[in-house]
Parts: sequence; structure tokens; C-alpha cells
Amino acid sequence: MPVVQINQNGETSFRRFKQGESLQSVLAEQSLIHSPCGGKGTCGKCQVNVVGKGEVLACTFYPKTHVVVNLASNRKSQILSQNSSSIISSSPNKEVTHSHQEYGLAIDIGTTSVVFYWVNLRSGNIDQVRGVENPQVSYGADVITRINKCSDAKVLKTLQKLMVNLIGDELERFIINDLSLKKMSVSANACMLHILAGVNPMPMAFAPFVAPFTEAKSIKAKELGLQLKSEVFVELLPSASAFVGADIVSGITSLNPPANIRNYLFIDIGTNGEMAVITPKDIVACATAAGPAFEGANIKFGMGAFEGAISEYAANTYMTIANKPAIGICGSGLLDVLAFLLRENHLSSDGLLSDDYVLVPESKAGVDTAICITPQDIREVQLAKSAIRTGINILLKEAALNYADLDSVYLAGGFGNYMKPESAIAIGLIPHDDKVPIVPVGNTSGAGAVMHVVDPVFTDKLQLTLNRMKTIDLSTHPDFELEFAMNMYF
Repeated sequence: MPVVQINQNGETSFRRFKQGESLQSVLAEQSLIHSPCGGKGTCGKCQVNVVGKGEVLACTFYPKTHVVVNLASNRKSQILSQNSSSIISSSPNKEVTHSHQEYGLAIDIGTTSVVFYWVNLRSGNIDQVRGVENPQVSYGADVITRINKCSDAKVLKTLQKLMVNLIGDELERFIINDLSLKKMSVSANACMLHILAGVNPMPMAFAPFVAPFTEAKSIKAKELGLQLKSEVFVELLPSASAFVGADIVSGITSLNPPANIRNYLFIDIGTNGEMAVITPKDIVACATAAGPAFEGANIKFGMGAFEGAISEYAANTYMTIANKPAIGICGSGLLDVLAFLLRENHLSSDGLLSDDYVLVPESKAGVDTAICITPQDIREVQLAKSAIRTGINILLKEAALNYADLDSVYLAGGFGNYMKPESAIAIGLIPHDDKVPIVPVGNTSGAGAVMHVVDPVFTDKLQLTLNRMKTIDLSTHPDFELEFAMNMYF
């Protein structure tokens, strides 16, 4: 059987492959490559160097004999782990003595990142936090692509194994001496929960978009393949529907707003924008397919929040993550760029950009070309922005509220935490009212997982949230098409 030789970070590894297997599928199983489009050949992000062939797209390259692949060095990413709510007493990365301690492990599995919270059950504090990339991104940046990949039972098993191995590595890294792990709680969207449980999520991809399960699940760690001395259960938190997952249910439940905040909007913007309007009586929630534009996919120079990504932009000035030379642009920077282009009249309200706009000339970039925004990039942002704004408008209608009736807007997740609210308002992603504060609340999904570990009654609180929650299917809502069309304008 032929072999792929993989050179990266000064190390060499080998991977056998079968005839007819793409290089992308070979590298994906080892989480060695990013392929936001899931191997469709549309995003161009899986470009690698094959000795003797030059730069190729891994998803369209089918090796027939031994090949040598040179991969770029691993990049450090900026992953949000903190929570801005006043509900958790945390001491991330604190030096601790593990011996004779009892711990709970709270896990937030996002589509693109995974955060582990080690909770000291005696003190109630978070003693250590670690955020890493979700290794499943090799199979697509968004949940729909990943769900479709699961039509192949082998891929579903591979995706599950990638996550189980990641959790297993974290357990081996932290558990030493006489540390006792008592509980593991997982908050995630419904797709991630299904993959971890080894349940095929395919029914979620087709009308009527029903998840095989939404209820909480308790699975023996050993049944997942996690090797622990004691019997520990992995607790999967409950979802509300196929696309309003446990990350949103637990995130809302974890919030502790001041008494004067009665009506508020909760938004978690990612590849699958999820949001809810909360009133003293009811919770109305929905999910909208925003696509992965805000996470870098389908944008020519788009990338995740890695070193070298433009994260802030203004006229002739920009900042990159870790102050590295610019190699691309992440979601927060993308919003700033569009807000700038609109202010300077380079971009019209209907989304017309006459030509590529150069952000960083080649002479200053960390890659061998100028970094720019293209007219097609604008189109991708328009679609994502319209999807989010349409969801907000329809939820407000369902709750019989105007935007001005809200006491606050809470932005959850990494993108919501790092973006500038004024840029989001400028492009029409979020409505504008000076009397409605926009407050980043950090990783509320992670907060929910932590609360599930430490609070014995948090399960009851989750059920109370679910009892109040009504989910809206935007695709069948009578106002959806008109709202979506109108919200395409900046």
C-alpha cells in the first residue's frame, strides 16, 4: 500500500492510503489540514506543497504512488474560554497541586474549537482552562457540511474518534497522582453532541430537520473509549431542537442578568447563528444558517482567529493577532473592513464593490501576495449578515417586541466577544439604539457546562429554560423571504 510522507515542524510521519483516496482525506484523519468546505474544492484553504508537484489543493489531488507533503507550521489560535457573567469563580491556568483532589471536567465543544475547564469540586473554582482547535474542522467548517459527511458511517466513526481522542489526551495531560475525576459535563450544539455519542445526525439535514435526540444523555466514559480507572459518566446537556442546541440552552441558563434586565436578546454568532429573545414569561429561539464567512471560510483571505489574522481594521491601520505579519483576516477584522468601506463610500449599500480592495500590500504582508477584500467576499458577508439580522427581526416579532423594548443585547461566543459592536451596527448586523446596551458575555456554553458540574440543581434549571422555550423554524416562517431580501442591504 502506498504511503504519504508528511513533513511538518521539523518532524516526519507516514500515512498509508488507498487508491482513489484524496490527499485531503488522508490528512484529515490526522487533523493536519483545514478544509472549511469539507473537500468540495470551493474554499481553497487546503492548499499544500507536494514535492515534485508544487502547490496543490489536497481535496482535488489523488496520489497514485508514494508522495512527500510539506505542511506549514502549526499556528496558534485565539480561543475564547472566559465568561463575562458574574456566575463563575475562576482562576484559569493557576498552578495547583493535584494530589488528593476531586475534580469535574466541563467541556464546551464548538464547531471550530473545544474548551476544557477543570473544576475543583472542593473549592468550586476553575483551576485550569485549555482551549484547542476542534480536530473535526478537517471535515468542514460548518455543521451542515459535517452532518452530510456523516452519511458515510466510516466518517462518522472517524469524527467521533477524533473528539474522543482529544478528550482522552486532555485527561492524560491533567490527571496525575491521586486526582479523582468525579464528573464530566458536555455542552455543545446538537450536531457535536450526536457525533460524540456516535449517533448519526443525518436527519437534521433534511426537512423536517429533526434531531435523533435532544434530551440529556449519560454515557459511561469507558463506552466512548475513554480509559479511566473509576466509572465516570459523560453527561451530554439537553438541546431544544436540531439547531438550537445545548450550547444555547445552557448558555441562557447560565446568565445572571441584573434585576432591571427583563427583556433581552441573546446572540451566539458562528457558522450556525443561534439567538433567543428572553422575556419574564417566555423564551423564543431560532437558528439561522449564517454560513462560515465570519470564521474565515469562503472569504479569499479569510481565516480563523490565528496568529497573523487581521483582527481590527481602520483607515490605513490594522492589528493582527499576536502582532504577527498579516497573512489573512478573521471575523472581527472583516466587520471592521466592511464598516470602513461603507464609511468611505468604497462600498455601496447594495453591496457593490467595484474591484478588489487592498488591505495590506504585498511588501508588508506575511505572505507573498497583497491581502485584499473581493466583491465575492462582500457577497458572502451579505448572506451571513442578512441571515443573522433576519433571525433577530423575526424573533422580535414573535415576542411582540420592538428593538427599543429590549433592556440589553448579550453577545456570546468568540466572535461576539472580539467584534466591535459599532462595526456590527454599521453594516446592519445588529439594530441600533443608544438606549439598548450591547454586552459581550464570553463563552456562555462553557459557563453552562461548568455550572452543570458544580451546581446540583443546574439540571432542573435547564429544564425550566426548556419549558419556557419555543423554537421558530425560520425557513417556514411567512416573513422570512421578504426579511432576508431586505436585510441584504447594508
